[in-house]
Amino acid sequence: MKIYLNGVDLDTLKAGDKSIKYQDNYLEFIASEGVEFFSDVEIKGRGNSTWGLSKSPYQIKFKKKTDLLGLGVAKKWILLANFVDDSNLRNDVAFKLAEMLNEKYAVKGEFVRLVVDNKYEGLYYLTHKIEISKDSVDLRDPYGILMEIDGLHRDIEDCIDTSVGVCLVVKDVVTDDDETIAVATKQFLDDYNKFEKAVRARDYDTVTKLVDIHSLAEYYLISEFSVNPDAYYSSFFLYKDGEKDKIHVGPVWDFDYAFGNQKWIWSENRDFYSPYEIMVLREELMPKQGEKETGNIALEIYYLMRMPEFRDEVRKTFREKLMGRAEEFLNWVRMRKDLIRKESIIDAEKWEFGGFEEEAEYLLNWVEERFEKFEQEYGKGDFETKNGGV
Repeated sequence: MKIYLNGVDLDTLKAGDKSIKYQDNYLEFIASEGVEFFSDVEIKGRGNSTWGLSKSPYQIKFKKKTDLLGLGVAKKWILLANFVDDSNLRNDVAFKLAEMLNEKYAVKGEFVRLVVDNKYEGLYYLTHKIEISKDSVDLRDPYGILMEIDGLHRDIEDCIDTSVGVCLVVKDVVTDDDETIAVATKQFLDDYNKFEKAVRARDYDTVTKLVDIHSLAEYYLISEFSVNPDAYYSSFFLYKDGEKDKIHVGPVWDFDYAFGNQKWIWSENRDFYSPYEIMVLREELMPKQGEKETGNIALEIYYLMRMPEFRDEVRKTFREKLMGRAEEFLNWVRMRKDLIRKESIIDAEKWEFGGFEEEAEYLLNWVEERFEKFEQEYGKGDFETKNGGV
C-alpha cells in the first residue's frame, strides 16, 4: 500500500492530534490480482495508548465502499501498527480464534507493506473499522446500535454510566438522528441495567432473555485463552438490533498485549492469570464511584462463572468448537509466521525493536501450552471454579 499525502508530511501528521482528518490523499494498492488507484482518500491517526508511538496506527477512508484483499467492502479501513507486538501476529491469531468459534461478525485482516511518500513505514495489519455495515456489524433495525465498554479511557470518552458504573460509549447507529439515537441508547441501557441486576440476583433465566449468552461465552473463552489484559475493560463491543433484540457481545478487538506478550510485564505470573479475575480484584482498575461498584463488566462475569448454567455454556462451546483443534490452530499460526517472516525482519530493523523469530516461536509455544491447559480444564469434567475460571 502506497500513500501519497496532500498538503502535509507524515511527521506533522504523527505529531498532531489523531482526530485531525487529512483529505484528498492518493493511494496505490498493489496486490497479486493487480494494481488499484484511489484519489480523494482521507487519512487520520487512531488508537489511544498506541497513538504517539514511533510506529503509529492509521485510519483511511475512501469516498465509496471498497473491497481490499477480499476482506469485504467498507469505506473506513484500519492500519494496525502492532508496534508493541514483536511477532506482529497476536491480533491476527485472536481473530482466527474468533473465526474458529464462529463468532458472528468476526474481524478479518491481512498484512500489508506500507509506504508513505516513497518512504517505507513497515509491516501493517489491514482490517475494517468495527462499525455498522454489511461486512462489519450488519444491523438493520432503525434502532440498531453498536456500543463499547471503555472504562480505560473514561477521561476522554462520552461515557453513559450503567447502574453500577460501567462506562458505555455509543460507537455507531443505524439511523443517524438525535431522537433515534436517544431512543436506541435508552433501549440498550435499560436492558443492560436489567442484566446487571439479574446476574446479582443469580437469575440466569432473565440473563438469557436479555443477553445472547452464547456470544458472551465465546468472548469469555477468547479473552481468557489469550490472557488479554484489556479484556472486560476496553474494546469490549456489544450490539443490539432494535428494541426486541437481545444484547450481543462482539466482535472481539485489540489483542496486541495478549497471548503472553513479553513486553507486557505485569507480574511474574502474567502468562496464565485470569483477566476477568484480575479486573475484579485490582482496585486501581475498578475505582469506586460512590455506591457504584466498578468500571468494567468483569464483575458480571465473576457472578456468571459461579452459575453452573453459564459454566456449562462455556464448556460446551469449547468442546464443540475448539476441542481437539490445537494442531490445526498451531499449523495455521506457523503458516502466518512464514508468510510475514521476511517483512517482519525488515520492519524490526526499521523500528529497532526485538527479534521476530524469537517472539513468534515464543508465541507458538505459549499457545500450545494454553491449549493443553484448556483441554484439561474445559475438556474433562467440570472445570476449576475456585477463582471462577482457568
